[in-house]
Amino acid sequence: NGQAIFGGCDGYLHLVDIAAGKAVKKVEVATYVASSVAVEGNMAWVGDYDGQFSRVDMAKGSISWKWADPKVKLPFLASPALAGNFVITGNHDKNIYCFDKNTGKKVWNYNTGNRVEASPVIYGKKVIAANMRGDLFLLNLNDGKVVWKYELGSAIISNPAVVSNKIIVAASDGTVYCFGK
Repeated sequence: NGQAIFGGCDGYLHLVDIAAGKAVKKVEVATYVASSVAVEGNMAWVGDYDGQFSRVDMAKGSISWKWADPKVKLPFLASPALAGNFVITGNHDKNIYCFDKNTGKKVWNYNTGNRVEASPVIYGKKVIAANMRGDLFLLNLNDGKVVWKYELGSAIISNPAVVSNKIIVAASDGTVYCFGK
C-alpha cells in the first residue's frame, strides 16, 4: 500500500510512506533487527539479534506474539518466508523453524548442523534452506523432514533462488550452483 517496513539497529520496525519519504509509525520489537520482514496485510514477522521471533501488528503498533528458545539466545539473521498458515525462518542456533503464523506455536524445527544466515525459500510444498557449512536442503513444508540434501562444502550466506524449476545458489567459494533439469 505504498509503504515500506524495515528494522534496524535501533530495535524498531519502521513504517515509511514511500512516495513522501516520511515516517508513518515505528514499533519497538527488541534489539538489533538484521533481517528483512515478511509482510501480509497489517502483520509483519521478524527475528532479532537477541534470538526472538515476533509477529507485529503494524496497524495497532504492538507485538501479537513472540517466540524465543528458553535455553539459547542466538540471532535470527535470515529473513522469514510465508506459506499458508506457516512462517519459516533460520537461526544461528543451526535450526530452520516453522511457526504457525497466527499463534506463534512452533510447528517443527530442523537442525541443519551449522548456523543459518541465508533466508529460506518456499517452493510449492518444499522449503529450500542452506547453512554456513555449505549444506543445501530441501525440506517438506508440513513436517520439516529432509527430502533432499547436497553438501557444497563452502558457506552459503546468500539466499537460494528458484528459476524455471531449478534451484540456484551461490557459495562463498565464488561458485554459483544450479540444481534441477
